[in-house]
Amino acid sequence: MSAAALPEPRSREQIAQERRQMFRRLAYYMRRSGRLYALGVATTLVYALLYVAFPYAMGRTTDAVIAYARLAVADAPAHTSAARGIAWMCAGLIGLALARGAVRYFSRVEIFNAAREIEYRIRNDLFAHLQRLPQSFYLKWRTGDLMSRCVNDLTAVRLMLGPGLLNLAQTPVLMAVAVGAMLYQNATLTGLMLLPYPLFLLIARGFGRRMHGANLAVQEGLADLSSHLQETFSGIAVVKAYAMEETSRRRFDVLAQQLYDRNVELARVGATMPALTGLLPLSGMAIVFIAGGLQIRAGEMTTGDFLFFMLMNYELGLPLFMLGWMFNLVQRGTASMTRIDEVLATPPSIADREGSAPIETLRGEIELRGLTFAYPGFEARASALRDVSLRIPAGAVVGIVGPVGAGKTALASLVPRLYELPDGMLFIDGVDVNRIPLATLRRAIAMVPQDPFLFSLSLADNVAYGLPETDMARVRDAAERAQLAKDVADLPYGYGTLVGERGVMLSGGQRQRAALARALALEPRILILDDTLSAVDAETEAAIQAGLRRAFEGRTVLVVASRVATVREADLIVVLDDGRIVERGTHEDLLARGGLYTRLAHDQEAEARRREALAEVEAEEAL
Repeated sequence: MSAAALPEPRSREQIAQERRQMFRRLAYYMRRSGRLYALGVATTLVYALLYVAFPYAMGRTTDAVIAYARLAVADAPAHTSAARGIAWMCAGLIGLALARGAVRYFSRVEIFNAAREIEYRIRNDLFAHLQRLPQSFYLKWRTGDLMSRCVNDLTAVRLMLGPGLLNLAQTPVLMAVAVGAMLYQNATLTGLMLLPYPLFLLIARGFGRRMHGANLAVQEGLADLSSHLQETFSGIAVVKAYAMEETSRRRFDVLAQQLYDRNVELARVGATMPALTGLLPLSGMAIVFIAGGLQIRAGEMTTGDFLFFMLMNYELGLPLFMLGWMFNLVQRGTASMTRIDEVLATPPSIADREGSAPIETLRGEIELRGLTFAYPGFEARASALRDVSLRIPAGAVVGIVGPVGAGKTALASLVPRLYELPDGMLFIDGVDVNRIPLATLRRAIAMVPQDPFLFSLSLADNVAYGLPETDMARVRDAAERAQLAKDVADLPYGYGTLVGERGVMLSGGQRQRAALARALALEPRILILDDTLSAVDAETEAAIQAGLRRAFEGRTVLVVASRVATVREADLIVVLDDGRIVERGTHEDLLARGGLYTRLAHDQEAEARRREALAEVEAEEAL
């Protein structure tokens, strides 16, 4: 499973309910592509008729050739007429073969196109749904697992709805038409020839559950392998720094071996069923030889009829063999669709509620009323925030400081409603945050997270990420205020430089400043800086703060900081400890109290002096 914790065992009723829900969702997508499937089914019916017509025509042509061979040599007119008739029959056979191939081609194209169309729609819906899910969802699910569901599982669903469904639709039709035609020709021989075929039902039933379990195991193995690859590539610098390449390789080898074993088991189960079903046509052929030969000897059937039955037995062998392959595709596809539906069925807990306030703009007043919060999955442990009450006027600059684990980031994340929160605890402009339309709320807030994330785009596109389009004037202005512009000249293509995945081409400080510039370019009503300047030096921090004074004007700003110096000019400083507000006031007021804020300030000043002394010693040694 994808969840961080082991899932609770599910009852049979729960599993059955999940499968019914999955099939309802699948039916919804199939109905949307109903026109293509209808055309595919229509051409399948025509193909079924041609499927029987060709062996029948072969039988009649064979009888005609045998009759031609028995004509008297002196009967020239009869020879000429029979030869002309055989020529027309051969031409008809060629026509039937071409028509059968053309109809089969069109039936496959229509159904395969329908499968591709459904794959396209599910992929888009899945991606859109993943973006609507709250941040708490991604704390419980592995990225590699989600990628596997978006790629590998979708491919399995497409194969089920394309080749799998084609054979599922064609085989019963072909069997029905073929059996009907054979019964019309010779009911006795047909009954004898079909005696082994009911064994297929027993074989399918016996292999069904094993196939489903093997397919599910393979998909989960792919998810595990994808997760390991994604984590390794994303953290390759850490892997190399700690010389963990061999350990990572061994873990990959274990996961790859598990996937290999599961694929071998799936291949073994998948190969056994076609091998067994392939014996059925051979048994039918033996019966045709024995019973048909006796009927020909007794004069009860012609050689052409015998050939018709031989061809039909051969023709029925392929769809029956394909039915075994199709069974594998359907089992794998349903297992994959169940995994996809597990994501699609997850409701976006953070969404606009009924009766949301008709608000289009926000001023930026923030009020917390007895706010208590625990991260999802950690409710049983200590809360990140406990009984926090605070009022922030619109346009105020508020600093939030405290030791590690005090709840600073949790508080910053709740304002833009990144996590679920009960009603009556957080208000903006006097309105419960849960009643504000998400589009209005998120449009009014820009947040620079502690770990800045840059996309594999140009620097300009990253700074303008939240804008309707890349406005270079706003990009340059935001870069100037974030003290990023001075570094642009050193980049190979300036603002057009591709920063690489997660901004790997930039330093940690440059990434933080780029993320800060992205927030400033939006001109938000509420600006949240979550330890944004932790990776820049003191001189750069001072320059950034000087540029931010103009950016702060007219908007509410929350500055989460580890360093006291970062918030000293804030209108109000809130000190958190163990999820509670323990102090509040201005920089001077808090220093005068001699509490936690004072201790943090003194400790940081002592650490700064120690670093300066160490730097001076290193400089002297270098000389």
